[in-house]
Amino acid sequence: MSKTSKLQSDWFAEDRSLYKGEELKAQLEASEKAILASTVVCRRLAAMMQRDIEKTHFTEENFDDPAWERKTIAAAAERKVLRRYLKLLP
Repeated sequence: MSKTSKLQSDWFAEDRSLYKGEELKAQLEASEKAILASTVVCRRLAAMMQRDIEKTHFTEENFDDPAWERKTIAAAAERKVLRRYLKLLP
């Protein structure tokens, strides 16, 4: 794994559990290259997550709903989770 990697260490947990020493270093570099090469998947996943975040804002606009407060809290929680996972993407 390069020192300039923008990937969080969570991406390499599996490698660290399976490999040691020089073999680990080689595997980390290979894994990082493979993950960063999958930009199409990551970009599309990020776009889908952004759309889902935007959808949660519509829940808060329906003030006439008797469960509006509960749904608003749930929408905020959903946004928080989606943003957390969005940060994990390369």
